[in-house]
Amino acid sequence: MVMSPDWKYHITLTTPDWSTVEQWCLVNLGKFDDTWYKLGIDPAEYLFHGQTRTVWYFRHERDAVAFALRWS
Repeated sequence: MVMSPDWKYHITLTTPDWSTVEQWCLVNLGKFDDTWYKLGIDPAEYLFHGQTRTVWYFRHERDAVAFALRWS
């Protein structure tokens, strides 16, 4: 999926606990779809690859850096 030019920065995680990451984003970065955005999870991906990826997008570099420092 190609995001709009407003979502310049993205990070892919393979953590299974995406709800904890999402809560961190809400507390530290603000509202979903305002400063950050997460693509949905493909439930079949685990069956084929043994892990589930989530892709997180950010409008601002500073938010992507803070996210990467915490979760990468």
